[in-house]
Amino acid sequence: MGKPVDILALKAGVLEDFAAHAARTRDSRTRLYAPGATERVHQCPICGADSADSVLRLIVYGAAYHQCPECSHCYVLDRPTKTALEQFYASDAYYAAAYTDIRAAETRVRQVAVPKAEWMVEQFERLYGRKPQSILDVGAGGGHFVHACKQMGLEARGIELSAASRDFCRSHFGFDLDSVNFTEAWHAFQGVDVVTFWGVIEHVPDPLDLLRAAARLLEGRDGLVVAEVPRWESLSTAVQTAFPDFVVRHLDPLGHIHCFTDSSIATAFELAGFAPAAAWYFGMDAYELTVQLATLLGENRVVGTLGPHIPVLQCAADQGRLSDEIVLAGRPAAIL
Repeated sequence: MGKPVDILALKAGVLEDFAAHAARTRDSRTRLYAPGATERVHQCPICGADSADSVLRLIVYGAAYHQCPECSHCYVLDRPTKTALEQFYASDAYYAAAYTDIRAAETRVRQVAVPKAEWMVEQFERLYGRKPQSILDVGAGGGHFVHACKQMGLEARGIELSAASRDFCRSHFGFDLDSVNFTEAWHAFQGVDVVTFWGVIEHVPDPLDLLRAAARLLEGRDGLVVAEVPRWESLSTAVQTAFPDFVVRHLDPLGHIHCFTDSSIATAFELAGFAPAAAWYFGMDAYELTVQLATLLGENRVVGTLGPHIPVLQCAADQGRLSDEIVLAGRPAAIL
């Protein structure tokens, strides 16, 4: 549980004008979720239960998050089409800005990517008695995790649809990311030991498609899949339920058309052919609370005043399993 990070340094670009950032996010999401621009999800994307039985939990920018009564998964009931989502992620440079910010690049590598790479290696070694040799990072963003793996002496490749993110990786880290569709081209990456999805499967209409592609790639091998997803049962969910007009992360209905519970992510792993093997709880809940309070009071000094206390508050949230992120690692179930 827990992951130390200088969150204010990492989010410096957003904090420069949070209100303007929130307004831009609100405007784009409201347009995406305008009447007639969405399609209905008829079955739970995880367990397949009829969405007519789902329960409304929260509306953000016109997007309604519903919860499945069977597996407890939360998802946006009426969402943009798959084509619209793919076009957005491939072409929207503003959305990719968090991963292409040069000012935060080294902080993101040192405090975000490296700890994740070390944890991934630790879990693989615990399960198989050796270190992994090759890594595939699906949805690699600006390439920070792939770069961290390369620094550790691992063979690492990444897949990323965003042109802006691929350009950043090439210019800043000096290597190329692939731009293929992993669910169709998984066979091109034969031989990898680990497939990672850091904040990816919550973005796509069918998370199981990605997990099952990883299962096919790792079939019959000592392998590991790692997925980081947002958690519904978190302090951030409570905060954003109280302040739904200034959401820029977590329950952003474009970035996260899914929000998992521990049950639903474990169910997704099992249905895709993976046995959960390790879990890591951490989040940005204390940061979320701080920023929302500053916005509510119209006083940016709140961030500077509470900033030094964010790590202590977040530690308490993580220990209480109220963190807004979980990383789940799983091994191919067939080799158990």
